[in-house]
Amino acid sequence: MTLAGAFTNAVLPVLAIAVVGYLLGSRTSVEVGPINTLGLYVLVPALAFHSIATTDLGGGAVAKLAVGVVGYALLMIGVAWAVGRLTGQSGPLLGALMLAAAFPNSGFVGIPLSEFAFGATGRTTAVLYLTIQNLVVYTLGVYIASGGAGGDARDAVREVFRLPLLYAVVAAVAVRLAGVVPPADTAAMETLGLVGEASIPVMLLVLGIQLADTDVAAVSRSVTPTALKLVVAPVVGAAVALALAFEDPVVAKVFVLESATPAAVLPLALTIEYTDGATEGITAPEYLSTAIFTTTVASVVALTVLVTVLQSGALF
Repeated sequence: MTLAGAFTNAVLPVLAIAVVGYLLGSRTSVEVGPINTLGLYVLVPALAFHSIATTDLGGGAVAKLAVGVVGYALLMIGVAWAVGRLTGQSGPLLGALMLAAAFPNSGFVGIPLSEFAFGATGRTTAVLYLTIQNLVVYTLGVYIASGGAGGDARDAVREVFRLPLLYAVVAAVAVRLAGVVPPADTAAMETLGLVGEASIPVMLLVLGIQLADTDVAAVSRSVTPTALKLVVAPVVGAAVALALAFEDPVVAKVFVLESATPAAVLPLALTIEYTDGATEGITAPEYLSTAIFTTTVASVVALTVLVTVLQSGALF
């Protein structure tokens, strides 16, 4: 596929809906909180259950995906820590850099992009990637955001068990193992599919609204996380995927694509919760929110190129 084709078929639909959200957020007083709650508690769990219950992915692929997500996060944390130390960063800003580099936006950007680029298998793989990543974010991510502190950080780890997404995944796996998945044409499955499909545009609208609220005054400080996220991350993701040798090349391609998406939004909430005070005139949440904005904008070109390479079959 050509660059133009990759942009038109995979990146442009994602970009167009996000731009609508950005315009909505910048020109109205719409509150993103209730929309995000709807997606988090209803739409994404429905998408997860329907996708996993009806997927052709086997247990071996899921296990490799779990190992890959955790391994990728650990590698990127190590790279970001080393780069941060070399550039003189420490404390909360170093933690923010590691969070920006290690946790891609596998939900708001990754799921829609993976579906547009690689169809149903792409969507299911992206949903699983997001679920596993959330477990890592609420454990290792909390540790980093809190500077290694204990106490209240343990409460945030428990948050993952309060979210419906985890239980939707467990339920989908359970019905598959028990062999009681309802037929796809039943009212229950069609309803779940319809609700789940709604999560794609809603997530992109939320992303656009969040970007409209971002203070971009410190864009110059986001050069390092942008380089790590859009240059180093795809290389690390490809190396992990090659090492794991996924049997389905589409799973491998989606793994790399997910790894290369811009910085995730969830770690920002953790950073706001566990850090305060400014370092060198900027707080860790400001640093991370700017990195999210910059990597999201710059990813339009980077992801177009990556989708072209992946769809050509040059790597897998």
